[in-house]
Amino acid sequence: MAGTHVTFTVDDRAVLDMLARQALPPGSDVMNRLGEYLQSSTEARFKTQTAPDGSAWQPLQPRYAKRKKYAKDKILTLRGYLRSGIHYQVTGDAEVQVGSNTKYAAIHQFGGAIEKPARQAIVRYRSEAGRVLFAGKKHQGATERQVTIPAHQVNMPARPYLGISAADDAEIRAIILDWVSSLRK
Repeated sequence: MAGTHVTFTVDDRAVLDMLARQALPPGSDVMNRLGEYLQSSTEARFKTQTAPDGSAWQPLQPRYAKRKKYAKDKILTLRGYLRSGIHYQVTGDAEVQVGSNTKYAAIHQFGGAIEKPARQAIVRYRSEAGRVLFAGKKHQGATERQVTIPAHQVNMPARPYLGISAADDAEIRAIILDWVSSLRK
């Protein structure tokens, strides 16, 4: 799985030994159940806007919040691509990965600096009531000017959405216990 992800490994020798004694296939069923749970739990963090440790995500910068077009009150959500890109993958008999392959997933999870090179751009502006305003392509009579945008750095704060919370830990244990109980029947 490309992008960023967290790997969860279940290393319970007693369960694996019991499976070997019963000649049952390895635990892909329980790994799928764990993956589905962890995927839904991770997606739910986008509603609560909290990290796995329970802390709130750092709020949006006021300048960005002011110009954000969609989902203005949601952090890490513009159109929902990051949240909808959360998937799980069973990668072994006792391992499941949960993560996203969107190219910006890691910078949101871990934070960091994004280096933006210098570039040329055409700026459109118009005058309205003595004020100079940026103009879109639809505005007729706008003035265009080519400008150089200097190299700069954008600092992204870490807003962790991947990980296991205390509630997740309890639910993982319950899922595994339920699965082991069903094997004994």
